[in-house]
Amino acid sequence: MLLEIIKNQMIESRREEIAEDAKKAISAFHKGELKPQSMESIIVELQASLTED
Repeated sequence: MLLEIIKNQMIESRREEIAEDAKKAISAFHKGELKPQSMESIIVELQASLTED
């Protein structure tokens, strides 16, 4: 039971980090610091980052 509580706390902490990152990204986009990208360019960039080792 203790293990489950700790696991859930870690999950919630990660969710909060993701939410904070999303808020920062949205704010940066509205300020014009980020530009829209096509889905294709995002996929290519993600694939490239996954193969970098």
